[in-house]
Amino acid sequence: MDEQRYQETLERCSLVKDFELLPYGDLTEIGERGVNLSGGQKQRVQLARALYQNADIYLLDDPFSAVDAHTATSLFNEYVMEALSEKTVLLVTHQVDFLPAFDYVLLISDGEILRSAPYHQLLSTSKEFQDLVNAHKETAGSKRLEHVSQAEKHVTSSKEIKKSYREKQFQASRGDQLIKQEQREMGDTGLKPYRQYLNQNKGYLYFFLCNLFHLTFVIGQILQNSWMAANVDNPHLSTLRLIVVYLLIGIGTIVILLFRSHIVVYLGLESSTSLFSQLLNSLFRSPMSFYDSTPLGRILSRVSSDLSIVDLDVPFSLFIAVGASVNVVANLGGLAVITWQVLFVSIPIVYLAFLLQKYYFSTAKELMRINGTTKSLVSNHLAESVAGAITIRAFEEEERFFMKNLELIDVNASPFFHNFAANEWLIQRLETLSAAVLTSAAFGIVLLPPETFSSG
Repeated sequence: MDEQRYQETLERCSLVKDFELLPYGDLTEIGERGVNLSGGQKQRVQLARALYQNADIYLLDDPFSAVDAHTATSLFNEYVMEALSEKTVLLVTHQVDFLPAFDYVLLISDGEILRSAPYHQLLSTSKEFQDLVNAHKETAGSKRLEHVSQAEKHVTSSKEIKKSYREKQFQASRGDQLIKQEQREMGDTGLKPYRQYLNQNKGYLYFFLCNLFHLTFVIGQILQNSWMAANVDNPHLSTLRLIVVYLLIGIGTIVILLFRSHIVVYLGLESSTSLFSQLLNSLFRSPMSFYDSTPLGRILSRVSSDLSIVDLDVPFSLFIAVGASVNVVANLGGLAVITWQVLFVSIPIVYLAFLLQKYYFSTAKELMRINGTTKSLVSNHLAESVAGAITIRAFEEEERFFMKNLELIDVNASPFFHNFAANEWLIQRLETLSAAVLTSAAFGIVLLPPETFSSG
């Protein structure tokens, strides 16, 4: 940051007045594609960028097309004639008023150079050029090129500019200016997200059927194990019958499991289709101000990675959770029937598991939410980099944008890594608790009198 050159650039590009009008001066946030700047302001910001680079050669393609006549004259005098007086300038323009000031003029028609000479020489030798100049004079009126006197200029001292920027800097809000901060839920939201998900397209019906099939599957597993355990030592039952009944129960439970899996897929598909339709309707019916204040990357993140989670992760995770809970109840019930003494250990351990779950959830939910909100920053930066690739290459800023992309990926990956670590932390403790329950059951079987149980 060269402050003196920065202030000179602002004056040369007639941006001082604009910065005074902007709510936070040069710290004002600009939306995607310069949505809150006028065409003239965009053009002057581009000119300022080029001037601040202090290059040797300047290629200007009609830089006064979007500004009014007075500003164009001011820009020409201060920017082209003064600031770039020692530079090589190639200016493309249709405004013939400015041509007398140039060393050389090329008259181009249909992609070919017809004539090339200084202005007055070209005017006296080329009929096409005379026609062009006369036509312009008839349309535009009197000659517009005039040197703005010092009295007419808006002179702003460097102290005034510094003072105004210091004030704006202190005023600049750290919160939302134009781009709204991405919102995320805080704390435990209870059953609200599950209710919202199941309210889509017969969700509760599919959920009920799935639970019913899973409960039947668990009962089938218990029956299968009980049949084998109860009859393995029965001398009156043939081995063939024992195996056939065991296999039939097993095949029945597999069929039930297949139906349950199909219903989970149907639930996921129906709910996801419904949510996607609502999302699409919301996006198409949003006011234009929503697109001004919402980065494209955030919208892309919602309709791609977030929707992928709704498509695949949510339905299967929901039923893994429900299925695991049913399995826990069934296993504890089985242990309680065979060795009721294990309840002295299992009940406190279930209580400890709930405490662990509460402690883990408070962290894991926030980490996943942070991971979700930081993901849109990555896609937004990528979309902006692709859209502005020409400008980035022109100013040789590829390295800066590449490093920024890596930083955003690190920021996004960090909560995901910590969530993975929290998951491992929970698994280790839950497995320790599970081992304690199973060990207690095994000790109960071994320590009780030998006649209490059969080997099965």
